[in-house]
Amino acid sequence: MRNKGKRVLLSLLMVFSVCILATASVHAEVGNTGGFDDGGGSDSGGSDWSSWDSDDDYSSSGGGSGEFTPFTAFAILFGVGVFTIVIINSRKPIPEATSSINEEQTIQDIQASDPEFSADEFKTWVATLYITLQEAWEAKNWHTVRPFESNALFNMHNKQMEEYIEKKITNKLDDQDVKSVTLASYRIDGDHEVLTVQVHASCTDYMVDDQSGNITSGDPNKVFNRKYRFEFIRKTGVKTSATADGLVPNQCPNCGAPIKVNSSGECEYCNSVITKGDYGWVLNVFKAW
Repeated sequence: MRNKGKRVLLSLLMVFSVCILATASVHAEVGNTGGFDDGGGSDSGGSDWSSWDSDDDYSSSGGGSGEFTPFTAFAILFGVGVFTIVIINSRKPIPEATSSINEEQTIQDIQASDPEFSADEFKTWVATLYITLQEAWEAKNWHTVRPFESNALFNMHNKQMEEYIEKKITNKLDDQDVKSVTLASYRIDGDHEVLTVQVHASCTDYMVDDQSGNITSGDPNKVFNRKYRFEFIRKTGVKTSATADGLVPNQCPNCGAPIKVNSSGECEYCNSVITKGDYGWVLNVFKAW
């Protein structure tokens, strides 16, 4: 608290000094325009996981005249002081919810009705799935991950991908690294089981123009650490087979044909819908934690 108070006081003193210097010359140059630094702009993609923070540097000035008075200095100092305190408070770190996660209890809840469920195998699969999704997003080939997502999530992501294709831009996601996968919670919601998973991963995140190859936004040298919320669903009562992983099947559970899923989530051989959790876990939510 003392260090914070010192920072606030120092900021106010610096601002006060700047105010005095600034008001000493009130005839500033008119017409200064603001602009982004090279590569400093922000162009958020349509995905739930592709976004970054950017600091936009700008400058502005205006002409005018007037007499500098103690009241003017006080008004400026008071306003900037309040603004500074608000900014500092807004940058306080928010306690992470990870500490409240009881993974052991989550595993026990699942295994109470599904004894063959393996937390280690499931987490390994989730880590692989995360990388697969990221690679498909960068390659702009979302149909390759069709078997892993529910109809609603796939349609949303595919629509966002079509916008990238239309704009001829690519969201580059390099240096993928999954740091941890945590089974956060398990519940039964109607006729579906819902397993919430926290994925902690890192990667770069920037945009490239497909035609010129130029970086339009983001920094290829900046690595972001992010946490995501994955929610998997499956039909209540589905069990993990001792001879399978209980995840997305490699063969159609209805006809036995190799998995080849169309845009509606149906097996192309027998038209059985396999992306609504009737046979194993499918991803239904993918967003920031």
